[in-house]
Amino acid sequence: MRPLAILVALGFMASSGNATPRPRSDEPQPDLTTLLHRYYGTRSGYAKVSRDVMKWHKTTQNGCVAFASTALRHIGVAIPLDAKIDGRGVSRITRSFSRYLAEVLGWTRIESLDELRSGDLVFSTDAPCCPGYPNHVVMFDGWSRRDKAIARVVDNQGFHIARPMIQAASSDVDGFGYALRPPAPT
Repeated sequence: MRPLAILVALGFMASSGNATPRPRSDEPQPDLTTLLHRYYGTRSGYAKVSRDVMKWHKTTQNGCVAFASTALRHIGVAIPLDAKIDGRGVSRITRSFSRYLAEVLGWTRIESLDELRSGDLVFSTDAPCCPGYPNHVVMFDGWSRRDKAIARVVDNQGFHIARPMIQAASSDVDGFGYALRPPAPT
């Protein structure tokens, strides 16, 4: 094989992994919110996350945390598959996942829709049965209709789907509870 062909083959093999490409060390490092959005907010990143989730979670149903935690693992965030908080898996249950991000990894809680930025993880209001357990988590991608508080999100239910952030009285779609954002790079 010719040297140029070997270099091309090696470059292809190095770029075909799960992680999003990192900038060169002499370039400023983007924050995790930006990395998550650049990876999970693309069709190819979403497809890779979906494939991995199906390997271990076996379904997309009730898989919002499985999708979000897998996307974070793909960009290098240490979210263990089997760790638990209060006896519940941090990679499967919204409350445990949220607590892990905030308490262990130091993520900041965002209380206002006006502060959302692409890549934030948005947790819905709590499930009616279970105070303290958000019903859903999505990655905020941007606004579909800002004037109506309809976001474009990425989650286990689809890629770039419209989701109301304020629950309508006649809707079963839970509204915005809060968002979490990783600490800024140091």
